[in-house]
Amino acid sequence: MEKRQIKPKNSFDLLKSIIIPKNVLLKQCMGNGIISNIFITDIGYYRKALNHYIQRNNGAEQHILIYCVEGMGTVEFQGSVYHIEAGNFIIIPKKMPHTYQANSSLPWTIYWFHFLGSGADQLIASLQHYKAYAGFSEERNMMFDTIYNRLERGFSRENLIYANLCFHHYIAEVVYTDKLLNNDKIKEPDKVEEVIDFMRSNIEKTLSLKEMALAVYLSPSYLSAIFKKKTGTSPIDYFNQLKIQKTTQYLLFTNLRINEIALKIGINDPYYFSRLFSSIMGISPKQYRDNRFN
Repeated sequence: MEKRQIKPKNSFDLLKSIIIPKNVLLKQCMGNGIISNIFITDIGYYRKALNHYIQRNNGAEQHILIYCVEGMGTVEFQGSVYHIEAGNFIIIPKKMPHTYQANSSLPWTIYWFHFLGSGADQLIASLQHYKAYAGFSEERNMMFDTIYNRLERGFSRENLIYANLCFHHYIAEVVYTDKLLNNDKIKEPDKVEEVIDFMRSNIEKTLSLKEMALAVYLSPSYLSAIFKKKTGTSPIDYFNQLKIQKTTQYLLFTNLRINEIALKIGINDPYYFSRLFSSIMGISPKQYRDNRFN
């Protein structure tokens, strides 16, 4: 059962909403390999949405993203009440019973999306927090307008692909802001990002896991666990990937000899360097350089 309450349209300063028909989603999105992993089903913008209230006892058929840029509101699901303020976003998983509403004194201004796809399911499952802080970005708001305006022109294949590829960028920009909140106002230091910064600033060195852990005041075992959880790989493997990324830039944009490049990324053994490069890039450093203009 779903309950909705909003004031009449003329009470909103601005109200936008597009619902993509189910037959269009089936034909143009679900079967389209370019966008089927994450695609929009509904999109909207409510400005100062006084008396905005939604109750879905059985949840929605889609995941929901709400991004608040002004005012306040509350979202409730899984027995938790999330207080949403300007700069916060929240994601409500599909089929999750929920209620949300604007604050009566300072009603929220929100951008919102409903979305589906196998990639969307994986994204939601990977979240550590449903609510987080995304900050403010005029570029992000312009991206929303781009998506909305394209869909407003109709549901051609080209419009849907364009809008949904933009949405991939939009949701990444919101979700992966690196400003996640532990609670409403408490920012959690991101030790993984600190370690990555440490790696990048010491790319010319050979770092052990212990040295990386000491740099961010963690134990090696704990760092390894949280690093792999976030990145999907170990700190040492990630550091090697950064070294090879730097190597490709040297190969593309300088005339340094390959053994000189190896030294610049902290590897003294040219044979090990070549094996490492090949294992990550699939070809040797010499082949990579020879193909740079092809």
